Amino acid sequence: MLLHYDLLRTDHLQLAERLAPLLQAWLVEPAPASAARLHEIPVWYAGADLAEVARACKLSVDRVIELHSATEYRVGAIGFAPGFAYLGELHERLALPRRAAPRTLVPAGSLAIAERQTAIYPQASPGGWHLLGLCPWRLFDARRTPPCPLALGDRVRFLPVDEATYRREQSR
Repeated sequence: MLLHYDLLRTDHLQLAERLAPLLQAWLVEPAPASAARLHEIPVWYAGADLAEVARACKLSVDRVIELHSATEYRVGAIGFAPGFAYLGELHERLALPRRAAPRTLVPAGSLAIAERQTAIYPQASPGGWHLLGLCPWRLFDARRTPPCPLALGDRVRFLPVDEATYRREQSR
């Protein structure tokens, strides 16, 4: 977590006192592996880099989707941006380095891969991962408890959906 504050308005002791209840609510020990939840997340595999990833991996687009969606991923870390869950481990046939030129703006909900990891961008942000698809769900909402439905150790499986299903899910 990065916290910016104005030293002219508060000091670190006052800030710590104010933040303690919030941090207490967020700092929950991860569930043991046996209690990890399985999240089945719909994805419309229509990302900007899908065809390029298929070419680079010497696979068909259908095979990329098949390999990506057949794997059950585990949440290894949450960071970079609020709700950005690093999921591993990506099938070795799909492993690619990050893009040589990162994008200045990746749309929220973009499903992406880099190295041996996959993730969904919870907010629009810069990014250098390869975009495979779009998720209709909001994966971070500061007003929700908890703000991110994914937790360390949880399992994730991606369910390929068509555009109509994606749009229906998006409007929920």
